[in-house]
Amino acid sequence: MPVYKETIAALLAAAVLAVPAAAKDGRASQRPERPVLTTETALELACANNPSLAAAEARIEQARQQLAQARADKLPKLYAALAGAWQGEEGAIPAYQGEPGRGILIGYALNSFEEAYQAALGVQWLIFSSGAVENTIAARTMAFRGIQTREVRTGQAVENAVLVSYYNLQRARAKLAVAEEVLALSKEHLSQVRNFFKYGVVAQDEVLRVEVDVSNGELNVISAKNAVDVRWRALERAVGTELRSKFDLPEPDRNAAPKDAPRWDEASLYALRPELKALDFSRRAALAVAAAARASNGPKIVAGGEAFAQGRNFWPDDLDTWKLSLSLRWDFYDGGKARAQVKEYRARAQELLAQIEDVKRQVALEVSSAQLNFESARQRVDVASRQVASAQEDYRMALLRYKSSVGTNLDVLDARTALTNARTQLVDAVYDMNSSRADLDYALGLSERFKLPDGVPPAAAGRNGAKN
Repeated sequence: MPVYKETIAALLAAAVLAVPAAAKDGRASQRPERPVLTTETALELACANNPSLAAAEARIEQARQQLAQARADKLPKLYAALAGAWQGEEGAIPAYQGEPGRGILIGYALNSFEEAYQAALGVQWLIFSSGAVENTIAARTMAFRGIQTREVRTGQAVENAVLVSYYNLQRARAKLAVAEEVLALSKEHLSQVRNFFKYGVVAQDEVLRVEVDVSNGELNVISAKNAVDVRWRALERAVGTELRSKFDLPEPDRNAAPKDAPRWDEASLYALRPELKALDFSRRAALAVAAAARASNGPKIVAGGEAFAQGRNFWPDDLDTWKLSLSLRWDFYDGGKARAQVKEYRARAQELLAQIEDVKRQVALEVSSAQLNFESARQRVDVASRQVASAQEDYRMALLRYKSSVGTNLDVLDARTALTNARTQLVDAVYDMNSSRADLDYALGLSERFKLPDGVPPAAAGRNGAKN
């Protein structure tokens, strides 16, 4: 075939192959860009979609309505009633003129009707309960505030889970990038070794050894991709909604500068931990319940009033009148029930007091552990960064020596393994630092989104004792 015909055929073939590629590039350029999923975006989505936060809101609403029920006992009760009564025959009482039984029978007086109706509108008001109602309201108020405070910790736990899941996903993506880079280096080295083998510079065993190294790199890429998929699912679980099909992620940070640790003093160590405040509210609620139980046997005064109409017709109109009542009741003895309740809830308050001390020790341990983990990761970032720089230079020199036939294939493989380990350790150090900082904030109770509700003073003033 003449040369010009071969050239024309080659150009046509290239054009045919270029059309699908161009179409593919056109489709890619037409695809709309998706929003980038940052930590702030993930946390906002979690606030709207996480089921644990929805359950927390439901528990707060339950406590709010229980408080409303307790307060209702302090208010008057209004009621309306419509009643009817039927019997076989009308009841009659004989009426005598003179002495009963010996006088003259002059007729009968009705004491009941075959049918009778009554319509009434009334009010009842417990105006004095010896403190039983007031203490019950106080107990429900403390319980409501305790649940409000406890659910702040639920929000902080969700926030921490989202941040740690996000960092773990970025860690997995960074490790995937490392695996792909190492695989590319392995393939480049394999090409060089095959060229050497082709010209008789090296033996076949060196080719086989590098081929094994390439296969190992491919397996590492597969494992890294699987880890990314798993971490995506974990983040979606923490946030509570689908993410991967809607968002892109920023490039993972593989060489972050060390962060500074937050500072705090002894007074603020427990200041922002909601569960300590929640336990204190529960203790105060138990004491209020004990006071309510003690007052349950005291005197109670109930006032009532009723306007009613009654008669023998369906809508009673024979008698329209009203009445007022005032009653005093004092239960002197109930078999010891109230006394037992008082002792029970006082013991409950003592139990909660002991729990508070135990939680304080647990908080101190959590903060100390999180601080040590953060400091360790922060130091590892600096060391791992220097290690990567040294490993990269060592690999460059090993590869150069091999190409110049003054180094061995084994030197290149060892240097690449050391480079892989150094890059992986740097990734782990960076994301261990991010995760441990999130854990430290969680241990201290630091959060911009989930704070103690208004009216719940911390042990120290706000974040003054724990500053970034």
